[in-house]
Amino acid sequence: MKRQKPDKSSPKGKWFSWFVVGCFIGYLLAMLAAYAVVSHLGKDLPNLDNIANLRFGQLTHIYSADGVTLGTVISVYRKWVPLEKIPKPLQWATIVAEDRKFYTHPGIDPKGIVRAIWECLKARRYVQGGSTITMQLARNLYLSSEKTIRRKLKELLLAVQLERRFSKDELLELYLNTVCYGHGAYGVQAAAELYFGKDVSQLTLPQASLLASLPKRPSDLSPFVNPEAAKRRRDYILEAMAEEGYITRKEAEEAKKIPITQGLRPEPKWLTKPPKALHFVEFVKRELVRRFGQDIVDRGGLKVYTTINYDLQKEVERIAERYLRAYRFTGADQMAFVVIHIPTGKILAMYGGRPYRIDPNTGKRRLDHFNRAVQAYRQPGSSFKPYVYAAALEIGFRPNSIFSDSPISFPQGNGKWWSPKNYDGRYGRKMTLKTALATSNNVIAVKLIRAVGVDKTVEVANRLGVKFPSHANPNVASYSLALGSIGITVLDHTAALASVANGGMKVNPTGINRVYDNEGNLIYVSKPEQQQVLMPEIASQLLTMLIATVTEGTGRRAQIRGYQVGGKTGTSENIKDVWFVGFTPTIACGVWLGRDDNKPLRTGSGGTLCAPIFREIVTATIKRYPSERTFSLLDNKRSHDGSEQVEKKFVRAVICSGSGLLATKFCPLTQVEYLPSNKVPRQRCSIHREKLLPVLICTASGKLATPNCPVQAVVTKALQRSQIPKEACDLHSPSVSDLPPEERTNEETEETRDEQPY
Repeated sequence: MKRQKPDKSSPKGKWFSWFVVGCFIGYLLAMLAAYAVVSHLGKDLPNLDNIANLRFGQLTHIYSADGVTLGTVISVYRKWVPLEKIPKPLQWATIVAEDRKFYTHPGIDPKGIVRAIWECLKARRYVQGGSTITMQLARNLYLSSEKTIRRKLKELLLAVQLERRFSKDELLELYLNTVCYGHGAYGVQAAAELYFGKDVSQLTLPQASLLASLPKRPSDLSPFVNPEAAKRRRDYILEAMAEEGYITRKEAEEAKKIPITQGLRPEPKWLTKPPKALHFVEFVKRELVRRFGQDIVDRGGLKVYTTINYDLQKEVERIAERYLRAYRFTGADQMAFVVIHIPTGKILAMYGGRPYRIDPNTGKRRLDHFNRAVQAYRQPGSSFKPYVYAAALEIGFRPNSIFSDSPISFPQGNGKWWSPKNYDGRYGRKMTLKTALATSNNVIAVKLIRAVGVDKTVEVANRLGVKFPSHANPNVASYSLALGSIGITVLDHTAALASVANGGMKVNPTGINRVYDNEGNLIYVSKPEQQQVLMPEIASQLLTMLIATVTEGTGRRAQIRGYQVGGKTGTSENIKDVWFVGFTPTIACGVWLGRDDNKPLRTGSGGTLCAPIFREIVTATIKRYPSERTFSLLDNKRSHDGSEQVEKKFVRAVICSGSGLLATKFCPLTQVEYLPSNKVPRQRCSIHREKLLPVLICTASGKLATPNCPVQAVVTKALQRSQIPKEACDLHSPSVSDLPPEERTNEETEETRDEQPY
């Protein structure tokens, strides 16, 4: 009997029709929704075309100026190894621990995802993710670890893309080299070194199983933190490997008997040596971060060539340790200094203190990363006085101005009075400012800052490069600021006073010469950052006063035979800090000595303790960086002992930036310089004798450009009238189509026709 079709006019037939239409519409809506979600999430998915775009951290290497490797910048420890060098037991253990269907699924495991959703529903919280190895790889390389539906959907899409782009072995190699194994170790090679101190190829079966157990929860399953949990997880993986047929049951049972601590290192430790010149390397790291950002420095694989000479660095470190041992009787336990090349601002050596300290709790020796040359704000004592004197010279005082050191007192506001004391206890003398600075007279320094003003002194110190600690407000400080009552750093203090030897030109100190990216491209070259902070006349006057400090004042122990030396001693209240900051014509060096606990020294001063250290450090530096013997700012009547100097007369000169000669009215770029009279150029600029005219030049012919020359070949040059080409470009003639019909010849028409394709 023939089956009848349902009557569409009946209620049952209508219901069936609407059901079919509803299913079709629902299917379309579901497909559109899925397409919209995939399109929206796919907008910001990363490009997988180039594997170099993946987030593989590379070490930044730091070298000395003479090519010695000083250290590396390392936020995570990772070493890449190809899959063929990773032992099979470790590959098998990883697969059974993380994704048993790795070689059969297309990047996602639907059953695993459903199972994970069911477990989360039962626990009413997020407990499982159902992620395959490919999904974990996508998350590790491109995504964050936030537990959101949006991130999970992106993870699924990326996993499918990765499976289409790479083979299973390539994906496994990527995973084993990028996954975290705890304690900052990423990748199996780093983990093998961290936990067992060996190459990954030398791992035994129990060790491979232990490493494979860690990515699930690295911090909870670490054998250093929870050995019992680590053993349970390791034994579970060994059992799973036997079930899957990767190893025999006997091999699994034998491996389970091995103690979890067998072959394990005493503590997690990367196999990297502490950097040479520890504190300088830390300083360079901070400078790199300021210029390039933390992520580029941590992961960019930069090659950084610094300014220090490592041979010099080793010698000055030995000098520091020798003096610290010799000065034990004073109670001093730390020292800091920097050596700067004045014309370029390059740091040639840096010592931030003893690189190791003894941990009081464990008694073990620990690296001490605190850089006392850069991070410690210590009271400069009388070595701060040059800023007071510079301010005084700027408002009209002269080195031969007379002051009296008669006693003086100031109310403190609490009913008490403060009276500055001279170091020698003598008062009532009249002397020039030059003598007062050379002998470090405290009373006259206080009287001088009262005459100049604290605000003016702070402004001059800031202009020269001195930065005060954030918690201090020097503008409301008392006149004790003249005696160095507010802390500053060794680096700032040294660079600031070095500008006095440089004609008032401050050059910002730097520890970096040049930087290359991970492909060897030069991306940064250091150039001197200069700023005129003192008028040359003022710098010359202050220089004569600082030279007198070394030749006839408190800094006599800093004298270097055959060289002019300027500088200033400093001793803070109660001898908590002692200083000497000085310079030759091209080398500046600042030395600080004291205690980390800020307790007073038993005896000593900047002149007796720090000046001899300065002399030895600068002498060692001059051997490698020959220095001028006399200051170009001064005419010297006698030998190089600096006993008599007279100031040179400075002349304002307008210099052409292109030729270095006296500028003409036609020079396009000029600069005003204050030069000694015998240094002013005698000739006018020979390059710019005429007014420059803008001319269009064809780069192909070197002649005047015509309308027929291609736009990309035409440049505008500013030339003197005599340099302008006389002929027009003859390389670029007009095309036939550009000519009017009456100028087109038959020959040209035939030639043009021959060029047309058949």
